[in-house]
Amino acid sequence: MKKHAFLVIAHQDQRLLQQLVSLLDDDRNAVYVLIDSKSNLQGHVLSTKYASLTLMPKVPVYWGGVSTIGAELDVLRAASAGGYHYYHLISGADLPIVSQDRLHDRLEDSDLEYVDVDPGCEAFARWKVAYYHPLVETRPYRRCWPYRMIGHAFIKLQAKVGIDRTRRTRTRFSHGSAFFSITHALAQYVLERERWVRARFKYTVTCDEVFIQTLAMRSPFQSRIAGRNGLKTGNLRYIDWERKDKNSPYTFRMTDLDELKEASEHYLFARKFNRAVDHEIVDTIVERVGAGGDL
Repeated sequence: MKKHAFLVIAHQDQRLLQQLVSLLDDDRNAVYVLIDSKSNLQGHVLSTKYASLTLMPKVPVYWGGVSTIGAELDVLRAASAGGYHYYHLISGADLPIVSQDRLHDRLEDSDLEYVDVDPGCEAFARWKVAYYHPLVETRPYRRCWPYRMIGHAFIKLQAKVGIDRTRRTRTRFSHGSAFFSITHALAQYVLERERWVRARFKYTVTCDEVFIQTLAMRSPFQSRIAGRNGLKTGNLRYIDWERKDKNSPYTFRMTDLDELKEASEHYLFARKFNRAVDHEIVDTIVERVGAGGDL
């Protein structure tokens, strides 16, 4: 029996987090939860019956900052000791849209690396790394637009005076969705380069969408990357950016149930969900998928 590790990074909605954990509660799974210390989530109230549950020490996680990468590396390192078949990174706003039987059956004989790589975004990836973004690791950065404008002005100033942190590197940076499902072999490859990752992406912006793609595309596993040619289903996550809300993807509602049913034929997870926006879709997925059925 091949086991899987689910790496959950969460920052809001206690009930949704417990519902997510309940959908992963299977004796073939290990669930690792890292909670943003800036949130009011309580990890000690989470519980499982069948899956092992590990609560990581809380750390502050700032959207867009290197702390996001650090959190992912921390939870990946903790899980890697278990030698799992796959490591799935998801957020507390995600839900599986297939049963655990279907998920395990689909990946039982797979050795692919489900990492999303957009071949048209190399220049964007390099821009994220080229300049210093010191304001990202602060509370106001995501929600205070004038504060972010100061950061943008600083970037323009750096470009004007010729600062480019990538000038002396031959690294080809790649870009894609931050969420992935990778094998133990690639997880080990990433962790062996943890020091380089933390140094290279310090003071960058949203490079959780760059570091795993960059490492995977320069690794011996490149030919096994499912999303290396921009394949829409490459990382097995159904995410709607067409109806996005500013910098966040669309939040699914009950009216999207048929859409999610269709997506479940090709994807394993969907994001994102928010009980404050629509609790009915969350409860419906939990009821149907949690019972081992289909949407």
